[in-house]
Amino acid sequence: MIDPRRVLRALAEHWALLEPLCERFDSGTLSLVELRNQLGAQLPDSTPVDITALLDQWVRLDILVPVAKSPNRFELNAQIHDFLAYLRQEHRLGLCLEIEAYLRHLERLAGYIRDAFEVRDGNDLARQLRLLDMRVRDVLKKLANDEQALIAVAERAKTSDRQIPLRQRYAEVLATWDEYVEPMIQLVSADGAFEQGVHRVEQVLLRLLGEQARLGQLVDDDQLLRTHARILEMQTTAQLTLRRARELLLPLREEARRHNAITRGAALALSIVRRKGIDAVPQAALPLFTRPQSTFLGSASQVESYVFALARFQPKPAHFPKASGKRGNDGPQRSPRTAREMLDRCQAALPLPDLMQWLLEQEPEGATDELLYWFSRLSRDARFQRDRLDRRQYDTLEHSVSLCSFALIAGNAGKDTKSEPHAD
Repeated sequence: MIDPRRVLRALAEHWALLEPLCERFDSGTLSLVELRNQLGAQLPDSTPVDITALLDQWVRLDILVPVAKSPNRFELNAQIHDFLAYLRQEHRLGLCLEIEAYLRHLERLAGYIRDAFEVRDGNDLARQLRLLDMRVRDVLKKLANDEQALIAVAERAKTSDRQIPLRQRYAEVLATWDEYVEPMIQLVSADGAFEQGVHRVEQVLLRLLGEQARLGQLVDDDQLLRTHARILEMQTTAQLTLRRARELLLPLREEARRHNAITRGAALALSIVRRKGIDAVPQAALPLFTRPQSTFLGSASQVESYVFALARFQPKPAHFPKASGKRGNDGPQRSPRTAREMLDRCQAALPLPDLMQWLLEQEPEGATDELLYWFSRLSRDARFQRDRLDRRQYDTLEHSVSLCSFALIAGNAGKDTKSEPHAD
């Protein structure tokens, strides 16, 4: 067993050298020559003997591990690498299958808890509950790590080099969506394995609480309640992590799908056309794309039939309603469209003993306001001479009007006539 204090002391002492090496080891293993060159660049005053002694110390403390079948290549110890990644706030996206494996283990532990309670084994029941609580916390840590890793994936895609094609910049986003987010959606769905597994474990704990209240306690109820609350927290965290992943990666995925190779080629061709014209674009670089048109007539036989139908086209006769004869004087007449027409009709009917009565005879179904308008217009026209009559009642279609009508005769206005000219 290696003394942990020596390992921690070496990590603290050589942190400035190990931190840059972590980024190199993320890409793979390093040969002995690459390690010596890396350390020589960071320690310019040290001799090759000093670098060799430093590497020997790291190998003895299992900080560096030789690669199998390649003794001259080294990799960082996996536990040390994870510890340094934790210190550097690095997060690596795991697999969705890991969460599913955790769920299967949680269901097995729930079965062990049920069996231990049935045989009334308090020690085994307490041990299985502790294991269940530890595994739930492992799932919570993994979900938190995955969420931070998803944020890092989105940030790397947004801040990468703008000169490279969009699909290459978003390659990690597309791979993350296909390998993590899509399986996670199926896992956390309402009828997915996650919800069903959590429900089965939750039912075991709730049944255990009820049976303990009836048969007596084997373990503390607080431990059961804490474990149940942590399981509910795991369920909520999984849903929030999935929602966060969709909010981060779905817009980037849709953007990458829109900007594919055809879109980039079309944009390049259009830019050349705008600058130099259509003749500047090579014809080989202009693929022909077809799409259904709404004005497409059809095949040759359909076009021939269509033209033949046009040649033999005959318009349908228009049927107009037959005239039913002249309308009598006592029938309703059409309302005049212009003031000139009404003036001519009034002048042809002179002399008029009662203007308002004549209007009622001409327009028996006319509106009251329309009749009053024509009464005012005709009685004040300059071509008629008027005499005021006594006040009486006149019944229109809708109202009963009380007014002093006029008798109209041809000629200019008399001395008692108050008329003013109106333009037609």
